[in-house]
Amino acid sequence: MLRTLLTPLVATFNLSPRLTPTTPKAPVFGEEDDLAPEDFARDVLIELMRNGVEKLKVAEDTRSRIEAITLSEIHRVMLEDTCTKDVFREMDGFLVVMNAMSTALIEEEGPVKEPEEQVLQNITEGTRLIFTILSEAIYEHSENYTYFERTVGYDSFRQAAQPLVLDSRTVDWVLGLLLSLSLHNFSMAGLFGILRNNSQLISRGSGLQSDFGLIYYPDALKLLCSFTQEHFTDDAILRLVIYKVLERLSATSHRNKAILSDMGLLESLIAESRSKLETSVSNDERSVKQKLLKRLLDMGATPEVGILLFRKAVKDNETLDLETLDLLRSGMKSKWPNHFSMESKAALCLDEPRVKGLPVTGFTFMTWLWFEKFPQSDPQPVFTFRIESRSLFSLSVCADGKLQLRGTAERDIFVSAKGRVPKSRWTHVTVVYYPHRASNPTIRVFVDGLLTDTANWAYPKSESITAVGTYVLGDDSESANGTLCITSSYLLSHPLADDLPRLVHHLGPRYEAYFQSGEIIKFLTYEASTSLNIHISATTLEAASPGPSALLKTIKGSPLVSEQSIIFALHTANLRTDGNDKGQEHEHTVSPLMTQPRREFRAVGDARVIKVHTLDEAMWRIGGASIALRLIQLAKTPHEVSRALGILTEGLRNSWQNSEDMERLRGYDVLGDILRSKNALINVTGYEILFEFLGMNFRTLDQSTIVNTLAYRAVALDFELWSRTKPDIQRLHMEHFRILLSTSKHKRFNAKQRFAKLSLVRKLLFVLQTNWYRDQMIPLVVHALQIAAEAEFTVDDAVKPIVSFLAANLHEVAAPSPGSMKSVVDNSHTRERAERVLEALVSVLYDRQAYNNFTSALPVTRIYLLLLGDRPSPTVARNVLLLIGISINVSTSFIRKFELVSGWSMVKTVLPYGWDGTVHRAAFDVLLGRVGSDSKPSPPTVLCPQILPAILASLQRGLTRVPASPWEPIVELLVEELINLQASSPTFRQIFRSQQTTQQFVDAFSTFVKALSSAAEIRHSTVRLLEKLSHFGLSLALDNSVGSTQQRQILDLLQSSQNLFQSGAGDSTNIDPNVIVGSRRGFGSRILSSRLSLQVGERTLLKSLSRLSDWRKTVIDSEKKRIRKTVLDLREHRRQVSRLHQWILVLDCERSLWTQPEPSKFWRLDETEGPYRVRKKLEPEEEKLSIPRLGDSSGSRLIETADVVSPTVSRVEVPPWADTYEASVTDMGGDLAEEIEEDKHRRVRHELEPGDIIEAVCTVARIAGVDSSPGLLILGRTHLYMLDGLIENDDGEVVDAKDAPKKLFLIPGSSLELNGPQRAQRWTYSQIGGFSDRTFLFRDVGLEFYFRNNMSLLAVFANKQQRLDITQRLSLSVTSKSPGDTLTPAGNLLKTPLFGKMSARVLGGSRGDELATAQGRWQAREISNFTYLSIINQTSGRTPADATQYPVFPWVLQDYSSETLDLTSPSAYRDLSKPMGAMTEARAVDAFQRYQNLASVGEKPFHYGTHFSSSMIVCHFLIRLSPFNRMFKTLQGGDWDLADRLFSDMARAYDSAATDVRGDVRELIPEFFTCPEFLENSANFDFGVQQTGERVHDVKLPPWAKQDPLLFIEMNRKALESDYVSENLPAWIDLIWGYKQGDPEYLNVFHPLSYEGAIDLDSITDDLEREATVGIIHNFGQTPRKLFNQPHPQRYMHGISTLPLGQLSGIAEDYKLLQQSAKPRRDLGASNPVEDLVIDLIGEKIVPCPPGTLCAPSRPYERIEWGPTRLGANADGEIRVMVDRKVVQVLEFLSCTCAAFADADNLVTGSADHLVRLWQVAHSPSFSLTLLHTLRAHTGPVTCVAASKAWAVAVTGSKDGSAVLWDLNRGVYVRSIWHEEGEAVECVAINESTGYIVTCSRTTLALHTINARPIVPISPSKPIPTPLPAATQIPANPITSLAFLERDYSPVPVLAAGSEDGRISLLTWEHTGERWAFKVLRELKVSGGRRVKVTALKFVGEMLYHGEDTGKVYSWELPDN
Repeated sequence: MLRTLLTPLVATFNLSPRLTPTTPKAPVFGEEDDLAPEDFARDVLIELMRNGVEKLKVAEDTRSRIEAITLSEIHRVMLEDTCTKDVFREMDGFLVVMNAMSTALIEEEGPVKEPEEQVLQNITEGTRLIFTILSEAIYEHSENYTYFERTVGYDSFRQAAQPLVLDSRTVDWVLGLLLSLSLHNFSMAGLFGILRNNSQLISRGSGLQSDFGLIYYPDALKLLCSFTQEHFTDDAILRLVIYKVLERLSATSHRNKAILSDMGLLESLIAESRSKLETSVSNDERSVKQKLLKRLLDMGATPEVGILLFRKAVKDNETLDLETLDLLRSGMKSKWPNHFSMESKAALCLDEPRVKGLPVTGFTFMTWLWFEKFPQSDPQPVFTFRIESRSLFSLSVCADGKLQLRGTAERDIFVSAKGRVPKSRWTHVTVVYYPHRASNPTIRVFVDGLLTDTANWAYPKSESITAVGTYVLGDDSESANGTLCITSSYLLSHPLADDLPRLVHHLGPRYEAYFQSGEIIKFLTYEASTSLNIHISATTLEAASPGPSALLKTIKGSPLVSEQSIIFALHTANLRTDGNDKGQEHEHTVSPLMTQPRREFRAVGDARVIKVHTLDEAMWRIGGASIALRLIQLAKTPHEVSRALGILTEGLRNSWQNSEDMERLRGYDVLGDILRSKNALINVTGYEILFEFLGMNFRTLDQSTIVNTLAYRAVALDFELWSRTKPDIQRLHMEHFRILLSTSKHKRFNAKQRFAKLSLVRKLLFVLQTNWYRDQMIPLVVHALQIAAEAEFTVDDAVKPIVSFLAANLHEVAAPSPGSMKSVVDNSHTRERAERVLEALVSVLYDRQAYNNFTSALPVTRIYLLLLGDRPSPTVARNVLLLIGISINVSTSFIRKFELVSGWSMVKTVLPYGWDGTVHRAAFDVLLGRVGSDSKPSPPTVLCPQILPAILASLQRGLTRVPASPWEPIVELLVEELINLQASSPTFRQIFRSQQTTQQFVDAFSTFVKALSSAAEIRHSTVRLLEKLSHFGLSLALDNSVGSTQQRQILDLLQSSQNLFQSGAGDSTNIDPNVIVGSRRGFGSRILSSRLSLQVGERTLLKSLSRLSDWRKTVIDSEKKRIRKTVLDLREHRRQVSRLHQWILVLDCERSLWTQPEPSKFWRLDETEGPYRVRKKLEPEEEKLSIPRLGDSSGSRLIETADVVSPTVSRVEVPPWADTYEASVTDMGGDLAEEIEEDKHRRVRHELEPGDIIEAVCTVARIAGVDSSPGLLILGRTHLYMLDGLIENDDGEVVDAKDAPKKLFLIPGSSLELNGPQRAQRWTYSQIGGFSDRTFLFRDVGLEFYFRNNMSLLAVFANKQQRLDITQRLSLSVTSKSPGDTLTPAGNLLKTPLFGKMSARVLGGSRGDELATAQGRWQAREISNFTYLSIINQTSGRTPADATQYPVFPWVLQDYSSETLDLTSPSAYRDLSKPMGAMTEARAVDAFQRYQNLASVGEKPFHYGTHFSSSMIVCHFLIRLSPFNRMFKTLQGGDWDLADRLFSDMARAYDSAATDVRGDVRELIPEFFTCPEFLENSANFDFGVQQTGERVHDVKLPPWAKQDPLLFIEMNRKALESDYVSENLPAWIDLIWGYKQGDPEYLNVFHPLSYEGAIDLDSITDDLEREATVGIIHNFGQTPRKLFNQPHPQRYMHGISTLPLGQLSGIAEDYKLLQQSAKPRRDLGASNPVEDLVIDLIGEKIVPCPPGTLCAPSRPYERIEWGPTRLGANADGEIRVMVDRKVVQVLEFLSCTCAAFADADNLVTGSADHLVRLWQVAHSPSFSLTLLHTLRAHTGPVTCVAASKAWAVAVTGSKDGSAVLWDLNRGVYVRSIWHEEGEAVECVAINESTGYIVTCSRTTLALHTINARPIVPISPSKPIPTPLPAATQIPANPITSLAFLERDYSPVPVLAAGSEDGRISLLTWEHTGERWAFKVLRELKVSGGRRVKVTALKFVGEMLYHGEDTGKVYSWELPDN
């Protein structure tokens, strides 16, 4: 009956099995009761529980099942004693109460029907009690919780509750109960009903503040949300209530937010918002939901969530969603690390046996802490070390956040005075304990890296005997009640140096590794690295004798600590949990994956592991910084721009990965380029967001610094960008310079360390010469210039640039700008701006230190004269005078120095031209020494009398211009100043002892009087001036200092002036000169002396002025060159940045974030060459060809030491009469007029690798098919470069080819391509495998390079001499060492030579002996026919790079009509002894007749007017494949040929070439044997319609090919390798390359112009004739170079023809004979499974690799390791690079899961973070890895990887169900292979010979071509048709390993697949007539006596090795080998 009552749950699960009783047996009545009262009471409670549950089981109706009395009793009993919870479980109580709940709504039929209100009340109360019972039953009871979760399950609970949820009467109540259940708090049960009926409470949030506690059962809350999303999407109020509840829960506590973030709510919430129209959502709901999303994004932003958000942010019309942008920016701010959340009693304990105490060497404990609240009473323990029960040391946090240390004794308590742990912030705490008191102090406490407290304590004493020591993190006491989060904790066995905690703190709480990386600073954020830089800079300046501190050693590459010194390292990544961590009281173990010895942490109490997912990490996994750049690019409004900028900056701020990605992509240059197009959209918010990221602190401006110099240089110093922004933004931008360099407390650091290399002064000076800023902004620019100069006033950074600018612009007449600069340079206001700069310079030089730097750098005396010029403006004159005054104030010796260079004479000469009121004041300030001082001493004292002649000269010039109104007040002021000084200053009066000085005044006075005498009218103001002038003259005349003669002159002038007044005045006083003037010196002698002095002075002055003029011209010329260089450099930088597209590639691939559905994708033939120079790999047509050189990562996060100030250099002034004066002036000119070398290679400089130097440049043409791309071949010191689209003109300057005359680069006979893709390629010289001379159109001017990355380059030079020069240089640079990936056979290990791995680099050197060697190998069947023909083609000069000399292959079949191709029948083959033109009798006769006819008329006879190979033939065959389709149209004049003449039918093509008399004589190309894609019109080109009405599309194949291009290619290749062809191939070789070439006897003569030497294009001068000749070559083709003069030898055909001569058996032929070796070849031990097998060609052995280990090819002593170490694993993972078992390099934060070497120099790794990384491997000077590319496409962890250097491809499998193909050369995504959804790809392998790719998941084994063309997918679990017995099937067990049999060619391909059950299946694939299918050749059963797992397979020659999970390696061999 019970089973019936339990319906409907009985259908879901059976009753739980009885568990082992944990309760006492119930007492039997009548027995003697000897129980204690407590036991008796427990037994009673147990019995009551049994009775209560049993009563519910037997209840007959609904009312009985939910009866409140029974349920209340069960709940009461459960509360009385927890042991009754076990009884409840054993009695199936969970099922019983859930059954009762599931049937609560079933209406019982009976005579009496209760009122509906009563029924509803019963249901409400019953369900409440049921939920309460369930909650109590699992609360703090781990067994019940586990049972309910795993056995009963929430799905069953959902089924039971669903009827109640779907009933409108009970829905709110049940949802409230679910919420209460999750919180274990049933006071919340009525919440939903209350809020529904009182909706205003929701918006106010009333009632949601205090009742929420911790979430105990997240699954109940998840169920609540699930019900809402599935059934109540239209209930807006319920949605709002749910969102509000969740939002309040997340705000209640950190633990709740972590739990909610891990519930998967974000995905559903975001998806829900995408599906609903925004108009249907209320503002309240939108607001609450937005707030909830922001909280959950703090910890729950998984990559899946990130993808949803970023996709939602970009609408279908490529506009941005502002709300989503706001969410993204908020989420990017999260800094949460993975951590442990501890509530109440919670601790992590590590037991270590056999210890006596703490390390005797001292110790360091470091940890990251986060407190939501501090303990109320007792301190919260953080770390404790105890031996058994005795505590030796503990660290705790007190109620006020202070740190407490406790030692062995109770009195040993130390509380920090300064060190405090703040709340709600991650804080780093370090305790360093020294063991000896000699280390004073012994205890050092660091908080956030700063030393806060010290103490002197005795070191804890060790025990006398060993015991178990316990390290405890947290509080494991029963009374614990704290709340604590902890992460990344370390205990070291030695004291850490004082400056290292600072570094550990700056690494941040996200750092979860072991400090072993030599590049640990790369894990710093920009702010952290800047903080360290500031610290180092400060300590270096303070240190008396700076030495290599521990911090500096770590920065330079030393590990921060030794790994052996780490006692434990605890973080979430190196733990594994056993049990559950749902918040119940329990004790379980978590253990780091240690091996020696194994240690286990015990998690005690409520310690929960919080796995945090932050949005910046999600962005890194999805697409990196490119995603944020794309958002900025799409932004169209100021709000969008500011929010997108916020997403970028926040995503970079806390993520070193994104920062590194941004730097590598040169993302800051890209950002600047994007912002230039959006400058009008930058508002104040956007500005502040951007500059806050750069280091500005807008809250505390004095804390501002530059944290990111790369970004600052690219963005903040892009003045063109900011000059186009709004004026308020421009002001803010200019103001920030003042803050950084003047206001900030870090201004010295900013100037010395940040701006030192930014050339800010030069940039601002350039800005002043452009038209970027409007005039009103110029003062701000000049002020910024002044600030920059003041901050770092050094010679090169400020002094010379400013003075050169002034010298060139203060006096220069505006000249028209060169044409190249008109759009930038503006000369119209340069002089005014230069005057402002001069004023700024004067302000700077008031500072004594600046002035000293100035005088040390330049000859100031001449500089002043240079700046003054010969016609200065008043501004210039005033400021130069101020400069003179500053110099005099510093040292009065300047007066004499200035005199020595005729300075005063020049000032006297030129100053009058610039005199005005401001100059007046400056001049008298110089005279009186008042420059820079506001005080006016009384009486005034003359300090510089030498300036007075200049003042008087100005007076004289002014007096001559008095009639002009502006001059009269100026002169009047001057005279008044002279009068005042004459009256008040004795020193002034002494000046006039000089006759010259006095004479100056006399001359000026005389001139003025004469001028007035002739004036018709004298104005009153002029009279007043004359009176004042007379007054001054009279005072001079009365002064005894003046000579008598000059006194007389003055008095005469006074008399004359008096006469001027008498015309309108009264009586005047007559002055008798004889009374005043006495005779002192002969007048004549004084005048003579003055004239002589004047003549000498004038000569010197004129000479000096001339030199200054020449100097100025030199400076002007230099500055013009500098400006031109700057403009051109700027333009080139802009052009270069515009070509940066690497950042967008990750967003453009088919698996990118915002992929748009494309109707079809176009592909082109990749130039990568596989074995035998086969080109069959395709690449996306739209992929950018040029990969610009990317930036270096972590460049802006490097730690620098403070610069040392270089000593100043003093200068000695040279007097003008000295012999060295001439040279000195010239030299001084050199100080300013720097030699600006014209950078003719500017256009290519940015393409060079850092540090490389151009040694040779040559204009060449790169040949690709029929295209000729002009470009530059550059030989650097370390690299070779080929840059398309650029040439070197006659002046040696690099220019664009399309802008240059064609004569400079036109290569005769090529189809010029100027508008196609312009590639920029670079190779190190070690990558060059070889090079060889080539002809092009019969001109011996070509050079073909063969690179080790399987690429080639055909370059054509203008002449042979240029090629010779380049090859001679190359010979010195290119190393001759063999490549690291060579697969040359070694000894007996490789019994089948892998000669097939030969590619262009091997073939490139085939000449003479090499050809003879190849011939011998072919005869011995060691290489295939295809390989041998490839070698012959290469040797004769044929290359796939040149369509006119394309490799030629024979038609081998003539049967194109049969349904089945019989390759054993000779009739299926073509006659290889005849040329195609003579295959039939009729064609032979026609050829013979043509030859005779031409001979008879005296012309050079030939048999055929067409050729067997030409560019037209190649493009004809490859017309469906890009780029040959375009080449075909080029040759056809721009359009397709007639449809009937196109290549459309194989049979028809053969008939045309072999039988049709009017046909052609073409042979085939290599693609007919390798590349099926060329037969398909996958791009759907419209080739037209044939006359039959049939549209030309795919090539029609013979019936035997079943219209399957792959089958056709395979059969054609099989025919080529057949015995018939092998026997007859020598005859065809004789026709093409042998003695029959050009022999009339064999009807084998082609047009004479097709033979080498017949045409000399260089001798043809007429352009039309040359073009016609080239057309002939293209049409007639080129006959290959003749190689053999004797008949070609035959192949040895005895034995098995598919095997080399002398080899009796092979795996493909004799797989049945394979036998396993009796003993293992290698054994790693039972605990180390074999993960991979590596061939050691040098040691001739197979090397097994255990999991997490991979050996370098042929270097078993070099290996990489990943995975756990002694300290355990970490989530971010690391790769350890090892040599001879010693770690030489550690690469952290890689999460490596798998790895594969493509060759010895290239490594591919896959990671758990979904990324694939390509590494360059160096072996010298030491084994090391360098990251080349980080690749994204997978959306799950990468599980496996395979790489092939031969095909330059890597394949990675992932848990996302896909395998991705990557291009190793370009480092880009190519395409994906998909398995069934949800199935991880677990194995991948690549066939090195064919490029075939096999991938395997648990259910699917798939085979694809190199282009992901599916061949055959099968299910391993299904039987496969096989010729073997029916029992032999592919194993149902999952495949665990794969390997291809590698041969040059094998008619039966073999794939080995190992499985879990110890079987190895040998598979092949064949076409069944309908499809391709696998066929089992044989199953090999691994012997060993027990079940083993085949974990690794490797074919080595004709042997198969397999590795097992037992660690053993066995071989399978053929008996006769």
